[in-house]
Amino acid sequence: MMINNVEQAHREIANYFQFVEKAISASPLGTVDQTKAFRACVERGVAASFELSDKLLRAKNLQDVLRIQTNFFQTQLRALTQQSRDLCKEAVAASDGGHVQIT
Repeated sequence: MMINNVEQAHREIANYFQFVEKAISASPLGTVDQTKAFRACVERGVAASFELSDKLLRAKNLQDVLRIQTNFFQTQLRALTQQSRDLCKEAVAASDGGHVQIT
């Protein structure tokens, strides 16, 4: 039953992403590139959360749960660091006409 709920949540999130993407695309503030970047970022986060829930559902004991959560946390920190770098590069590029020096 819990697996069915997770699968249903996957479908609902996919529908939500389509709705958000259309709304941002229709907005005069959102560009196509920004919309794609935003959606990709959110999709990665949601996919990671679903993967975490799938793994936790299959954990055999408390040690497995702690290992799974630790791995998830470390992976999320690495992803957040990379996303921050990417967003900084985009912001700098937008503000100075494309001359990016961030490494």
